[in-house]
Amino acid sequence: MDDAIKQHVNQSTVESLLYTLYWLAFFLLVLPMASRLIIFLSGGGALLLNDLTHIEQLDTNPGLIFTSTFLTAVLTLPFLKSTLDAKNKSEVIGRLAIKKVALLPLIITVLLTAAYLLLEQWFFSLMEVALPDFMLEVEAQTNSFLAKIMLFLAVVFIGPIFEEVVFRGIAFYRLKKNALGASGAIIIPSIVFTLIHGQYDQIEIFISLFIFSCLMGLIRHLSGNLWYFIIAHMICNLLAIGESIR
Repeated sequence: MDDAIKQHVNQSTVESLLYTLYWLAFFLLVLPMASRLIIFLSGGGALLLNDLTHIEQLDTNPGLIFTSTFLTAVLTLPFLKSTLDAKNKSEVIGRLAIKKVALLPLIITVLLTAAYLLLEQWFFSLMEVALPDFMLEVEAQTNSFLAKIMLFLAVVFIGPIFEEVVFRGIAFYRLKKNALGASGAIIIPSIVFTLIHGQYDQIEIFISLFIFSCLMGLIRHLSGNLWYFIIAHMICNLLAIGESIR
């Protein structure tokens, strides 16, 4: 009897994991491709990329980054109920952990983020990690006030909200409620989060991304509030693109 129950729990956990990974792939691969398709079919590509000189600039163009990120976030909204098994808007809000921000947890979050960033800078300096080529290309293309605004909105605001809703909202909720528990809900999305940042080519940055993502998952688990880890993510992204938007 116990073996049958254990087998059923294991099967349910595997099914839940696969279903969650399916939705992650949908949000992180399918919707961004659909967004770009919409941009180019609508003629927006010609407008945004009129200064394009080589194909590699597609992924580092501020206008395309902003428009694609915004469209992807908008396209995510109709799928929130089904991915969270929610019946109404209130359940969506509750399962995404959208709550009011309290001052003390916010201060703790900011201090934890600052400590992480200091350790990251020390680690990168120790390992002599150079600025990634794609960031240099982004900086080169951010050559107007409008480009700076679009990059700022996409990377500092829209991107963190979208990614945290997907990773620490949807994926965390789905994985925590099965046998994987909080540990699985922190580690598994962190692995995927690290892997999708394929624009980096240094192993040290991947290590840092994984640790950062686990920190976001820990904040999600301890605070039970979506906004704290979104704010932490925004701070990190702001510092990462600081040179590009000056």
